[in-house]
Amino acid sequence: MPHGNALLYCAVNGIANNTNGIGRQTKTFLATLAHHHPRLTQAAGPFTPYLAVPEPGPATWGYNPADLAHARQVVEGLGGRVIALPYNTHRPMWRPAAWQTLSEQAATAARDLARPHKRVLAIGVDTPFAGLAHSVQPGERIEVLLALFSTAQITERPQPDPDRLAWEQDALSAASRSTHIWVAGIGTYLTRHLQQDYGLDPGRLLPWPSGLHLASADLTAPTAFYAEQTVRSFGIPTDRPVIAAVGRTDHTKGLDLLIDAVAPLRDHVHLAMIVVPADDERAALLPRYQARAAELQLSATLIGRYSRTLPRALAALPATRVMAVPSRGETLANIVFETGLWAQHHGAIALAPGRDGFPEQIIDGHNGLLYAPDTPGALTHGLRRALALPDQRRGQMRENAHRRVHAERDAATHLATLLTSAWRPAGQELDNLVGHPLPDARTLRSQAPTSTPAPRETAP
Repeated sequence: MPHGNALLYCAVNGIANNTNGIGRQTKTFLATLAHHHPRLTQAAGPFTPYLAVPEPGPATWGYNPADLAHARQVVEGLGGRVIALPYNTHRPMWRPAAWQTLSEQAATAARDLARPHKRVLAIGVDTPFAGLAHSVQPGERIEVLLALFSTAQITERPQPDPDRLAWEQDALSAASRSTHIWVAGIGTYLTRHLQQDYGLDPGRLLPWPSGLHLASADLTAPTAFYAEQTVRSFGIPTDRPVIAAVGRTDHTKGLDLLIDAVAPLRDHVHLAMIVVPADDERAALLPRYQARAAELQLSATLIGRYSRTLPRALAALPATRVMAVPSRGETLANIVFETGLWAQHHGAIALAPGRDGFPEQIIDGHNGLLYAPDTPGALTHGLRRALALPDQRRGQMRENAHRRVHAERDAATHLATLLTSAWRPAGQELDNLVGHPLPDARTLRSQAPTSTPAPRETAP
C-alpha cells in the first residue's frame, strides 16, 4: 500500500561535491530538510526525501566523501536514501549524451519510488536533468519539476553551444505540451527569458524562488576581528581598501574584466579574488588571470582554492569596500545574497552589471550598485562609486541589503510553497489548506532548531 509522497531531488553537484552555485543550492535544500522537515510536512503532507546523484567517486568533480556522508545523514534520518545513477565516467559529463543517460536513470529511480509512495515529485536540477521531461510519461504517478537555474543563451552568449540549446529547447517544449511536467519559477528574469526565448507556456510554471537557509551558521555576520584575522591568514593585506570577488575559472564569470577594471585604481586598492578552477580546460584561466594582474602591476591576491570561511570574512572585513560580481551572464548570483548577510555590520556592498537577474537582486543606490556592462569604463566607474561612498551611506545600503535578503529569500518558505502547490488536492487553494496552513518565514525560523552545524569547508 503506498504511503506518503516522495520527493526525489536530482543533482550533479552539492551531494558528493560542492563546486558551484548549484552545489550551494543543493546544500541549502539539505539544510532546509534537516531543520524544517516537520513544518514542511504540516504544510504539504507527509513525504520522504531522496537524492539522486551521478555515481559518486574519483570521476566526480571535486569529490568529497564528507559531503556524501552529510547528504546521506540528512535524508536517511528522514527515511530516504541517496540513489547512485550509473553513467559512463570515461565520457565528458557536460554533454547531452551523458545528460540523457542521467535523466533516464533518474526516471527509473522515480518509477521505483512510485511503487511504495502515493506520488513522486522528481526535481531535475539544472540542465543535466532536463531530459526528465522526456523520460517520465503521463500516468506513472510521477510529476517532474525542471529547475533550470540558467540556460546556454545566458551563460554562453554570444555563441551558445547548439547541442545544449537543442537539449534545453526540447525539454521546455515537452513541458509546455504536458500536464505532468512543470518548470520552476526561480526568478523574474529567468521566467521571462524561458517564455520569450524558449516559448515556455506560463501555465507550466511553479513558483520556487532562489533562496538561502537563513538560520545557517555560515550565513551569520562575523565580527570585524574574526574577519580581519581570517583574511590575513590567507596573506591578504588589510591596510588599504579591498575590492573582493569570488568565482569559478569560467569565461562567463567575467573575472578577467574585473582585473582590467582595477588597473586605473592600482595605487589605492588591493584586489582579493577567490578563483576556483573548473573541472576542464577552463582551469587554465587561473594562471592567465595571475599573469594579467602581474602585467598590470596590481596589488592583488588571487586564491586558487575555495574556503567557505574566506568569502564570508572578505565580505565582512571593514576594509572591503565592494564585492564585485562582473559576470557576463547570470540568472541570480548567490554571492549577492550572501554578501547582504555577511556584511550586515561592516564590510562590502555588492556591485554587479545591470542586466539579466541582477536588477531583481540589487536596486542601484539602495542595497548595492549596478553598472552599465556595455559602456566602456563602466565597471571602473562603478568601483570608484563604491570606494567614494560615505560611511553612513554605505551602512544604510548594507542594512537595506540584509533586510531584503531576510524578507525575500527564505528557502524554507519557498520549499513549503512549492510542495504545497505541487501536492495540494485538486480544487484546493494554496493558502487555504484544511488543517495544514502554509507557515510563513517567521514561523518556520522560530520553530527551527536553536543550533546549526558548524560551517563546512566546501566549494561555492
